[in-house]
Amino acid sequence: MSEDTLSQEAIDRLLHEMAEGKPLTIEENQSAVAVIESPSKRPHRVSRSSTMTTRDPVTHKRIRDYDFRRPNRISKEHMRGLRLIHETFCREIPRVWGPLLRAGGQVKIISMEQTIYEEYRNHLSPHCMICTATLLPLEGEIAFHMELEPAFIIIDRLLGGAGSGIKRTRELTTLELNLMQRVIRALLPTWREAWLPTIHLEPEVGRALGSTEFLQLTASNESVLVTTFQARFLNTDIEMTICIPYAVIAPILTRVVSSENLPGHITGDETDQRRMVGQMHEVPVDVTARLGSAPIPIADLSQLAVGDVIRLDVPIDGKAVIHIGERPHFMARPGLSNGNLAVQITEVVRHQAER
Repeated sequence: MSEDTLSQEAIDRLLHEMAEGKPLTIEENQSAVAVIESPSKRPHRVSRSSTMTTRDPVTHKRIRDYDFRRPNRISKEHMRGLRLIHETFCREIPRVWGPLLRAGGQVKIISMEQTIYEEYRNHLSPHCMICTATLLPLEGEIAFHMELEPAFIIIDRLLGGAGSGIKRTRELTTLELNLMQRVIRALLPTWREAWLPTIHLEPEVGRALGSTEFLQLTASNESVLVTTFQARFLNTDIEMTICIPYAVIAPILTRVVSSENLPGHITGDETDQRRMVGQMHEVPVDVTARLGSAPIPIADLSQLAVGDVIRLDVPIDGKAVIHIGERPHFMARPGLSNGNLAVQITEVVRHQAER
């Protein structure tokens, strides 16, 4: 048999590999792929005019299913960063709810998943507690959700009860919604602190709803991030979910991909240092200029009138002391600037620890 003729055993092997979807393997010394003709007794020869050669190997790519109705718009890396932020928030909830409920407790994250808004709403009970909040400077609203039974337990505890709750289904009254709104408002400073390494938010409570009928955070087919928390207070499990539309956090997702931006992580990156310095520049401080002092009896103080003069314990050309908080930092000369009282710093006060 010539070198360019395949044996029956080789043909059977090729057919078997093709049926199993395996790539065709050919000897290195061959320069063409066998073309199998129709069944006959004629020898199966190699067609050297075939366009498939060993220079074009068959490649197999892994195909994944993609559901266009439930697009995963938040990557796994982003999900890890968001989970760490929510875990930071989770650890601080007992510190806030403990004084309100007059009991200690623990909170943990049960699940964090992305779904579409329509499915999230369909899983909610018709009557429940929903409180929305805005996250300036981000656009849009997020929703804090709680079922009726845990909401009644918290309300009963706030009103001085034992936390037994109500074993019946009804809508929350306006007073009860206001009480639950207070509970959610107490969590917002902790929510802001959890996001501080990523962005400076100003969360504010929005609407308090007793039904899902008027809840519309985003479009029905839009992706949302749903995080479920389980709090253990008074030997009772209280579940709360937070729904964040994708459009709300989309502008800042790139900031949460790294764990270096989370609390407790020390980094020497220049970007983080600039961000920290920028945040410190926004911290307000009290600055006062003290020209001097003068002891005066209360009797004289009660008789002071416009135009009276109080002699201070400093000469006329004396210097004022600039205090930042309650600590002196600078010496200054008093005067006027554009008709307004002002001081001109002349020297820096050296404290004992700096000498």
